[in-house]
Amino acid sequence: MDENTIEKIINSKVVEKAYDNGLSSPLVEVSKIGVDVVKSARLILAPLQLAATFQDRFEIFLSNLNKRVPEDKAVQVPAELSSVCLDKMRYLNNENPLWQMFEELLIKASHGETQELVHPSFGLIISQLAPDEAVILYELSLVESFEVEDTLDLNREKNRFENRKVLRTTIPVEKLINPESMGIYYSHLESLSLVTWPLLDEKPIWDRDENDPNKVQLGTKRKSKLLLTEFGQLFAKASIPEQGFKYS
Repeated sequence: MDENTIEKIINSKVVEKAYDNGLSSPLVEVSKIGVDVVKSARLILAPLQLAATFQDRFEIFLSNLNKRVPEDKAVQVPAELSSVCLDKMRYLNNENPLWQMFEELLIKASHGETQELVHPSFGLIISQLAPDEAVILYELSLVESFEVEDTLDLNREKNRFENRKVLRTTIPVEKLINPESMGIYYSHLESLSLVTWPLLDEKPIWDRDENDPNKVQLGTKRKSKLLLTEFGQLFAKASIPEQGFKYS
């Protein structure tokens, strides 16, 4: 592939036109770009095309900042925070919960009375979150905890518990885009020291009356709760809009 062809691929407008026009044969012939290559290029360039609109979204953000931060209260945002936030915001639309968290964090960091709530690491933490994880943190900030009751079967051959079944939960999974990923969301949020999931109670499940000396354990029934850590509470207070997330 020659330099002219590479330049055509890099030029997102060429790729956009090629794709939207149904990959017309004259354009493909002139550019010497195959159909599959154009499609692949569009996949790679999509975030860059989105980034081209960052200026418009940034102006809206600045307008929101000016409304909430009086001139006499405005302070300099630490570069180690603003650089991370603005770099990640380029690839997000302003309906994304993560954009709204970055915006909230920068506004609080710009205000002399709330800057103390913001730790420089908060920007990096937001950049690692999935939108669903942002929703989980917000919903948790509204309540003391999420309650969970579940059971596990005992695999006697492998000497382990498995086949988890949720009997009852107050986790608002209906608000998540991918509720089936709740397990990995929890593991990730716990690794960031934002949430914890302590076990409150656990009782064995028997095949007969528990007073029968010949009883055999079939599994276990547990009660637990999911809640924010102290660090998670501080993070939520600094980065989650008080009114929650806005969707179109």
